[in-house]
Amino acid sequence: MKYLQVKEAVLRELAKPQPGFPLSENQLSQRFGVSRMTARRALQELEREGYLSRQQGKGSFPAVRRFSQGFLRVRPFYEFATAQGAVPRTQVLVAEPRPAPAEVAEKLGTPETLCVQRLRFLDEEPVILETRYLDAARCGAVLAHDLTAESLHDILVHALGLPLTKVWQRLEAVALDPEVAALLAQPAGAPGLRLERVTYTLQTPVTWVEYLMRGDRYFLEDTFTPQGERP
Repeated sequence: MKYLQVKEAVLRELAKPQPGFPLSENQLSQRFGVSRMTARRALQELEREGYLSRQQGKGSFPAVRRFSQGFLRVRPFYEFATAQGAVPRTQVLVAEPRPAPAEVAEKLGTPETLCVQRLRFLDEEPVILETRYLDAARCGAVLAHDLTAESLHDILVHALGLPLTKVWQRLEAVALDPEVAALLAQPAGAPGLRLERVTYTLQTPVTWVEYLMRGDRYFLEDTFTPQGERP
């Protein structure tokens, strides 16, 4: 596929001692004889994977190096709560058609989205703020469901018939801003975890979600076979 050829060429450029940057869609389009859409897709994937950082009006530059170790799969909230022996509850804060912010629209490939924001409780204590944008053309029927009780994953797969085939996700430590901290019953600046995910049906992104989790209530652990983790 042409966008993969562009992407590989940019990765080779990044490996040079003095790479030629910034990059733009027009520049890549002319250089490789591809459409701007193809060039845009290559740049977007490299940005999502942490190789590039876009500066508005200037183009894409090599990103400051960050290290990725890989991490855990996240289970559906009610399944997770049951396994922990906790009582879950969900409060829906927003459930409506709403244009996606520019950064999210870029990752989903459309600004025409539904916004669903939910506050998650365990044993009546707020622990997660979930903000999700869904491709309105494919996921419009979501708003007809009970979002306080139903899993969005199950709605998409079983009610809408969308095969969910791939997830990109990223976890970071953050300081909770005052608005989020208030919802989570924490002081402004309290430590938290931010998990960002994009879920695909085949090769098409259909949902973007941000989970902001209380750092005093969440940690990540896993059990695996070391030999199976070797490349």
